[in-house]
Amino acid sequence: MVAFFVFKQLMFRYFWASMQELTAIFFDSFSAFQWGIFITLLSACCLQLFYILFFFVRIALWKQQNTNGQTQPVSVVICAKNEEKNLRNLIPLLMDQDHPEFEVVVVNDNSWDGTEDTLKAFQVEFPKLHCIHLNEDKQRMQGKKFALTLGIKGAQHDLLLLTDTDCSPLSNQWITEMTKGIQNETKISIGFSPYKKQKGLLNALIRYDAFQAGLNYMSFAKAKLPYMGVGRNLAYRKELFFEAGGFRKHLHIASGDDDLFINEMANGKNCTIEIEPQSQTESIPKTELKDWWTQKRRHLTTASHYKFHHKVLLMVWPCSYYLLWLSAIFWMVMHNAFLIAGASLLLRYGILWLTLRGAMKKTGQLSLFWASPLLEGLMWIVNPLLWMSNLLSKPKQWS
Repeated sequence: MVAFFVFKQLMFRYFWASMQELTAIFFDSFSAFQWGIFITLLSACCLQLFYILFFFVRIALWKQQNTNGQTQPVSVVICAKNEEKNLRNLIPLLMDQDHPEFEVVVVNDNSWDGTEDTLKAFQVEFPKLHCIHLNEDKQRMQGKKFALTLGIKGAQHDLLLLTDTDCSPLSNQWITEMTKGIQNETKISIGFSPYKKQKGLLNALIRYDAFQAGLNYMSFAKAKLPYMGVGRNLAYRKELFFEAGGFRKHLHIASGDDDLFINEMANGKNCTIEIEPQSQTESIPKTELKDWWTQKRRHLTTASHYKFHHKVLLMVWPCSYYLLWLSAIFWMVMHNAFLIAGASLLLRYGILWLTLRGAMKKTGQLSLFWASPLLEGLMWIVNPLLWMSNLLSKPKQWS
């Protein structure tokens, strides 16, 4: 009772002081610049709250959908280039999946290590494994898109499930969970693929960045504005691939076999998401800062090719964040008054962290919660540097 009384008194004093500061605003003679700062502060705060409460909260409040549809045959398609070690781990996990009818199609993309021998040995053990071996001497096109196209064309089933060789399903229900929502008009299932937890700040930063990216694209999809998915965990019907003409619209871009394809073909009616841990694949993170930096730069190259309204929506969130902080600092410096600016920041962070906690719990990433203020701050520094780096020089393409 005493603690509650003290808290109530403090809140009353804070409210009273804020009212005095507001009264000073409306009765003092403010310049146009001062009014501009005040309006910018409130507008930026409202925009931040809109994104949190309209988009991100959908994941925090997400409930698993009950689907009564029958399980369907699935083709898991994987591209591999010099992935002998990863395949030795991944193939047995895939073959252990509890799904009535599936195959695994692996495209050996001109590997020069033991990938081909490893796959041939696995084929003897696992009849469900089908392999396509590319010969560089006869191959006309380079890059993952060509290999993936051949894998999709060679798949026996209409329902495709994509992942990478450095990923591991988190349960033997992965195939079933990722494809259960593809029924009737729904033709795309967007999944979440976190990075494996390891020691160190870089690992925490990589995992938080992957969580934040997942929160963005999954909440937008839930709001019927899907704009991307990740090839580490993505399912769609083969008919969509042929309807789009494959990757022909962005063949000139090295990346984009996942996000640009989804940006082109997904809409509010044909797309669903799966976020629970049983539907996830876990990826192996980079261990060196320079490797992660290069990876991030390459991932950003596709964003400029998104649809216009997606680019606008994705830009408003960071722009309003920087405007919120800049206007709050200007306000506090000009007026030596901290209550309104502080209240705007506290409101934004309080609601955001409550939302993040719920979303992290649903996706199995709750271990990141207590470090999220630091990690978010670091990413708000890193992202502009990445964009500027890409403006100065284009990332090297990869095969």
